[in-house]
Amino acid sequence: MKIAYFDLGFSLEDYAITNTKKYGGGAVVARYLKQLNGFHLFAPEKAFENFDQNDRKENCFNLPQQVAQNLYQGAPIDLVIPQIKNYDMIIHAGVHFTFNRMSDLRKPIVHFCGFGGDAGHKHNDYILLYRQSFKAEYGEKAKYVKIGKPVPKEFQEFNNRDGIFQCTQHSEPFNTIRVAKQCIEHNIKGYFAGPIHSYNLMDYIDNKNTFYLGLISEEEKLLRTKNAVLYTLPLNTHVPFNLSAIEANAFGTPILATRNGWFNEYIVENKNGFFFDEDNLLKYYNQAKNINQKDCWNAAKQFSSEEMVDSFIRAFTQIYYEWQY
Repeated sequence: MKIAYFDLGFSLEDYAITNTKKYGGGAVVARYLKQLNGFHLFAPEKAFENFDQNDRKENCFNLPQQVAQNLYQGAPIDLVIPQIKNYDMIIHAGVHFTFNRMSDLRKPIVHFCGFGGDAGHKHNDYILLYRQSFKAEYGEKAKYVKIGKPVPKEFQEFNNRDGIFQCTQHSEPFNTIRVAKQCIEHNIKGYFAGPIHSYNLMDYIDNKNTFYLGLISEEEKLLRTKNAVLYTLPLNTHVPFNLSAIEANAFGTPILATRNGWFNEYIVENKNGFFFDEDNLLKYYNQAKNINQKDCWNAAKQFSSEEMVDSFIRAFTQIYYEWQY
């Protein structure tokens, strides 16, 4: 099966495997899948600039800006990219459009959108989605896939944990102040990293109980995650998926999240995390100390790179045979 995967570059990803400078959802998938025979990635050349000898650049093709623009504006894909007729399946990721079928293109078009949204566009034959519950909304058109971050293959316990950690955007939907206020009230060390957007988080940073770390490196983020008693994700919004929750669990750190969207499918209370049903951070913080770190690691393991690739291969195979027969 030959698959053409398109990233038109409107939110530039980094598709290097070992030399990654940016970590985005679409890149996670293609970064691993491009190692498969027959999987070809079409993206702006800049997305490949961090490649080294571990990357299969022969499976990656530059998509010039003008070509991407023509596709986005509705030019039929097989007229813009004639070799597309040699592929068995076409996937496009991360942008709110679908390829134009006005010409004689007879290939399944798959939208890897993950988050739902406009996934039901009539020109998309199939959809790849992160949440099993989306199946009810989109029916047989939707195929459930997993996406994750590299999980340590062997469980490792981390000791000397202290405080809570939250690395997100800090704005009204992310509700960081809810956590910061209670850190101050209960004398819990709270460490916050990530950008602040039109939000008065700094009013609740006292540098005694609460600390703002700014924009931190991936290395420091992992270290802070490993050292935390609890990783907080008090999002007010619909949550289609969350890589940070999986990353925290991968290092044995339980999650405290609001009861929204994907968290309902992932969190098993008192096993790998808690739902922030009560305004009582101290209660969850103390309970988190009793959670088995290996249970957290086991929860994250289902989203390992191997599981992720397997889930996409299953979806591709199912789509291919449905389309053929």
